[in-house]
Amino acid sequence: MSQGTGKSGTRASHTINWRTTLKKAWRDDRRGLFKVVAAWVIFGAIILVFAFLGMTPHHAGITAGGAAAVVNGEIVSQVEYTQAVESMGKEQRFQQLQQFGGDFAQQMIRQQAIRALIDQKLLGQNIGKTGIMSSDAHVREAISEIPAFQEQGKFSATRYMGYLEASRQDAGEFENKVRQQITTNRMARTFASALRPIPLERELMQNVENRKANADVATIPTETLVLPETIAAAEVKAFLDKSDSKGRVKAYYDTHKEKFSQPERAKVRHILIRADRKDEKAVEAARVEAEKVVAQLKGGADFATVAKEKSADPGSAKNGGLIDYFTRGSMVPEFENYSFTGKVGEVSAPVQTDFGFHIIKIEDRKAASSRTQEEVSEEIAEILVAQEKSREALAELQKAMAAGDMTAVQNFMTAHRLTWKETGAFAITADALPVVGAGEQAVTIAFQLSAEKPLAKELVRQGGQAYLLKYKAVPAQATALKKPKSESEKMADLQNNPEFVSETQAARRADEAFGQWIDALRKAAKISVNQEVGKASGYGQNE
Repeated sequence: MSQGTGKSGTRASHTINWRTTLKKAWRDDRRGLFKVVAAWVIFGAIILVFAFLGMTPHHAGITAGGAAAVVNGEIVSQVEYTQAVESMGKEQRFQQLQQFGGDFAQQMIRQQAIRALIDQKLLGQNIGKTGIMSSDAHVREAISEIPAFQEQGKFSATRYMGYLEASRQDAGEFENKVRQQITTNRMARTFASALRPIPLERELMQNVENRKANADVATIPTETLVLPETIAAAEVKAFLDKSDSKGRVKAYYDTHKEKFSQPERAKVRHILIRADRKDEKAVEAARVEAEKVVAQLKGGADFATVAKEKSADPGSAKNGGLIDYFTRGSMVPEFENYSFTGKVGEVSAPVQTDFGFHIIKIEDRKAASSRTQEEVSEEIAEILVAQEKSREALAELQKAMAAGDMTAVQNFMTAHRLTWKETGAFAITADALPVVGAGEQAVTIAFQLSAEKPLAKELVRQGGQAYLLKYKAVPAQATALKKPKSESEKMADLQNNPEFVSETQAARRADEAFGQWIDALRKAAKISVNQEVGKASGYGQNE
């Protein structure tokens, strides 16, 4: 696709919520990077709750705009919900999300805001039942470390009291919120500590990781092992003479009509004068330049030559602005609309898109076409005969594999011009074979092979391919002196370190366990969401 005309398919997949902060808190804490209570991650979580709750005027609830939600009888006010939405919208991660589409981003922000507030209520209602408490000393230390309450690196009582006054809260109310947040983080760390791998488990994991295998693998295209173009005319005729062939040809045609049809296509040349649509001065300058180019072309200048000199689209400029046949849906709308409606051979007026101004000349346009079943019956017969032969050949291969007949397997490889490819050493915990990419089933089979029984007993099938595995000795480790390791290699070593791996496993387990606990609280709770809030946020639709 030519740069400057194709449309992006980027999808925003962010599902950020309040629990993300907690999860990061216990993961980072597990690695000893921050102090237990004074960690900035924890204070970041506290400040996030302040953004949701701290600035809410005292007693704001059902009388302050009504309830956004009710959780086991406790109200989440409209004020809290509105402020949570506003606060999230200002965060960098959510601002990045908004770049991918206003409506989607706004609904996502609203959904995460109401979910965070509901989860906050649930946590507050249930933390006491866990027996985990936070002392007054912990609360004071947490508040004293919040940057908003500091001057020159020290806690400022004046700033603290000013905040309480501005938010119309008393100290007790505010400190209870801080206490609840600290207790939540302590509970998260408790989950992580309880699920830390024991030393024996680490040792077993290390032993497993040290087990290596190697294999030769042949990749077999199961549907096209025998190519249709190799089928002789006599075989096609014999197939079509069979009583059931007409029905089989019709069934294939009906399910593969796209193979025998062509949508409308256009072939164009274009010249791009680039301009950012948000920059009015740049847009106007580009418009003037584009009109000069149009005048030059209509005065007889060669389009391809001008495109090479002036087009800002490097993908097509070197080819004289040529974009070969393309179908609808592959270009930005304005460009595409002219390409399929303009007059062939004419030079367009400047066409504006998000990339700037395009001057377009339609070289050719082909109408949609479709071949009939009768026209392609022999072509389909070739495909069906080739598929039959492919299945027969694979069945014979399976017999040879089951019998351990290496000679027959090698003859199959030679007959179909297949080659072996070595994977290189890999661990039993690998998700797929290196180099060839076959999945976990292939890894399992590879570890069952040996020098005495080198041939796999079955093929590993994946989509339209099958993988044939053969034992290969694990290569000896290189003993030559190695160059100093790069930063990326050092990072890879860290990630492969058993201690790091075990900590990561613990974090993942804790993450899952904590998430399951929150989910269980949500399922057991009586939660009602204001109809308008539910509609605006889509809460509950993607849970």
